[in-house]
Amino acid sequence: MKKLLLLTLVFSLPLAQMVRADNDKDRKKHKREAESAAVQRGQQSSPQAGQTVRHPARQTAQPQQRHVAPTQRTVNRAPHSVAPVNRPATRSEPSLNRPDRSDERVTDRGDNRGQNLEQTRSSNRNFDRNSFSVARSRVIRTPHNRNWWRSNFNTTFILFGGGYYYWWNGYWYPAYGYSPYYNNYIYSEPIYGYNNLAPGQVIENVQLALRDEGYYPGAIDGLVGPQTRAALAAFQRDHGLVVTEAVDEPTLVTLGLA
Repeated sequence: MKKLLLLTLVFSLPLAQMVRADNDKDRKKHKREAESAAVQRGQQSSPQAGQTVRHPARQTAQPQQRHVAPTQRTVNRAPHSVAPVNRPATRSEPSLNRPDRSDERVTDRGDNRGQNLEQTRSSNRNFDRNSFSVARSRVIRTPHNRNWWRSNFNTTFILFGGGYYYWWNGYWYPAYGYSPYYNNYIYSEPIYGYNNLAPGQVIENVQLALRDEGYYPGAIDGLVGPQTRAALAAFQRDHGLVVTEAVDEPTLVTLGLA
């Protein structure tokens, strides 16, 4: 009986070793197969040369373009010029943008009488305040016949107010003795002319302008009578002009006619 047990034990040991060896071989085989499979999977998933592997977790989010609704702050407006707005000045502050009132007529005869008001409606035109004195000094008082006047003044002669006048250097002058039939000179002073108008038409325009200003209440007759002279004197005095009582250049410029 003991011999049988001993023999069984002797044969069972090599058998157990063989079984264990087979198991070790199987484990090694499975391990090699697993490693081979892992290598193949790694080769398939490995990037090609020159390629960069981006891991999802490490990828940087690309900025997205947002569409913003245009508002007053986001809309790019094209530059444009803005006309300056003149803010009206109040009584407590000086106005820096007041319109030029040099061309307005002054009708306040009581407060401005005798003051030098050279703000005329044609202020851009310069005139000599004493120009009428020069024109008056050029009047030829000595009578001469037609031939003399024609030979000395190659200009226009026109019948006005009972006598002949000639045009010279911006004024109409009386030509004393030009005609033996028309030698009645009611107004013997120079008359400033403009726009090639006859003396009578110039005086009518002056009378109309003086009437509009409130200076002349008389008839529009184209003659320089006492009322016309008085109106001229008052207008010249109120506007700081030399009082000549005549139709001179400064007066016509101030009235806005010339």
